[in-house]
Amino acid sequence: MSTTRVPRNIGIDLLRVFSIMMVVVGHAGAFPNDELLTMWRMPLFFMLSGFFFTSGRTLKVEFIRRWDTLIIPYLAWSVIISIWLIVSMWDRTDLILEHLHSGWAGGSGQSIFWMAAWFITTLAGATLLRRFLERFGTTVVWLVAVAGLVTTYVFSAMVDNGTLETHPLVDTPLRLGLAWPVIFYLLVGELLRKLVMPIVRKYSSHVLAISGLALVSAALFVTWRFDISAHYIQSGDFGAPGLTPLIAIAVTIGFILLFATWINDLLQKFPAAQATVSRLVRTGTPVVFFHGLVLVWLYQHDYGDDTLYQFFLRVVVSIVLSFVIALLINSTPAARLLSGAPQEPKLFRDRTF
Repeated sequence: MSTTRVPRNIGIDLLRVFSIMMVVVGHAGAFPNDELLTMWRMPLFFMLSGFFFTSGRTLKVEFIRRWDTLIIPYLAWSVIISIWLIVSMWDRTDLILEHLHSGWAGGSGQSIFWMAAWFITTLAGATLLRRFLERFGTTVVWLVAVAGLVTTYVFSAMVDNGTLETHPLVDTPLRLGLAWPVIFYLLVGELLRKLVMPIVRKYSSHVLAISGLALVSAALFVTWRFDISAHYIQSGDFGAPGLTPLIAIAVTIGFILLFATWINDLLQKFPAAQATVSRLVRTGTPVVFFHGLVLVWLYQHDYGDDTLYQFFLRVVVSIVLSFVIALLINSTPAARLLSGAPQEPKLFRDRTF
């Protein structure tokens, strides 16, 4: 089977960094009309993962790759988180044991210290499922993905009406059950790469960027105007059947059009900025884990008010600290263990910085 690679677009890399930042923002607390963010931030993360899916690997090769890039960092960070919570809650043995058990087990009751860890295991599971199904052809893969989406809607409805106490896909160890419906967004990401990127290379950046802004604005206006249910994928809730995923896809297309054109064109003028984005795009896994610890610490130290001031404080502190720590990690031998990426040159010796 042939392997098709898309020429690197640094704007899309920055969109990946942006998607990680939005994960942090979404965890920093509630804010007015926050459903306008929750509608698309998690689907964007998974669609961009599918955007870079490379066909032709064997399942064994894919497993080894995901083991090295996702699972080993997940285990390593789980050890760090365990040490962190033991130290921070030393006088509450009962709570320590409860957090450790739920944190390592995963599922709907996973400890807050593992705030976004489900992203990693669900992504790993969805990618492996996608790779396994590749041999059966496109039609089968899409049928399985749509079946997963329908199943999670059915389970969510049964939870809402009291037939089920908890969502079965969410209560699987490490929330791996969510990989089944999430594969839908991986496939959409693949499809967007095939359909949108040729358009990006063919038409005017200004027309496409303006179209992208219009698409994002229209999708979010519809969400606000008609009070459409947002995504809460971590709970197995994919919003309004059909409509919520469609809006998330529209927003993602809009962002791709914007970042692949205007943003990419701007970055191409500044080699230093390109190098910076190339480093930031490899920080995803450490940021996913570390920002949760930062936010928990802030909440524990009286920075958890619902005021906009404290919300923005949590956003800025968690984003800055998480990305700085991740960049530092990636410049040390611990990069493979904690980031799943090769070690990069020393941060402060790199002329980029």
